[in-house]
Amino acid sequence: MEGKLESERTEKHFPEITPEPENGCETSVSQPEFGEGWGLFASRIGTVPWSVRDVVVGTALFAPIGVVGSLGLGVLLARSVLADDKILAAVLGSTLLPVALIAGAWLFGLRRYNVPASFLGFSRTSATSALWLPMVALSIGLTATGVYALTMRALGIDMLVPNQNLEEIGALDGFARVPTFAIVGLLAPFGEEVFFRGFLLAALVPIIGGLRGALVSSAIFSVAHLNVGTLFPIFVMGMLLAWLYLRTGSIWPAFVAHAAQNLIALTVLELPIEAPAAYFPA
Repeated sequence: MEGKLESERTEKHFPEITPEPENGCETSVSQPEFGEGWGLFASRIGTVPWSVRDVVVGTALFAPIGVVGSLGLGVLLARSVLADDKILAAVLGSTLLPVALIAGAWLFGLRRYNVPASFLGFSRTSATSALWLPMVALSIGLTATGVYALTMRALGIDMLVPNQNLEEIGALDGFARVPTFAIVGLLAPFGEEVFFRGFLLAALVPIIGGLRGALVSSAIFSVAHLNVGTLFPIFVMGMLLAWLYLRTGSIWPAFVAHAAQNLIALTVLELPIEAPAAYFPA
């Protein structure tokens, strides 16, 4: 029975790589194939060379740089002629946080172990995985968020009603919308997917498995947004994004779903109606 289960595991193949020779001796390293568990969170990603310790060190070094750098850049821009609007300045300054997350994953993952970008999930996937699966995940996530928000409002628990104060961003007009959509709708989701799925989740799966790895990484992803009202919605979306990554072995489906959610939230803000845009956790 054990042999049958092992033979039916779905595995992810990664190209063989040859690191730079050390001490004149060439070595050939290939990523071990890894397929874990059954069910929705069965892993189809390959085992990565970095450890949870690498993730912790990378986070400790680069997360503060990203946060402080974003705040500092926002203040500088707000005092300059480049972006005299404080909201636009804050949005432009926030570019440093996703960049810092990507830098941490690159330095403590790819660079440290001399492996290609495919180890972070930069691999091709099918059209179905890139389009239909993200649509399924996004539909479930938005539905869960809407039900949760309406439930908390009906119960009168205002502090748990999702609210990210996006109305100020929605007030931006003209050219200011272009960098807003680019940063909030594309760059931020890209940086978060590289870090939380490609870097963090991939390090957890070989140790605690797909389901528990998804739970832990989604919990961290949710808490990192520092908003009590969106803890549950972002956790649910994190689980769906983790499912996409584990199922496809590529960050692109998760990025498509994540970016689509943020872009929907920004688009709703532009509508000439009173819409609960805050219910769409960006």
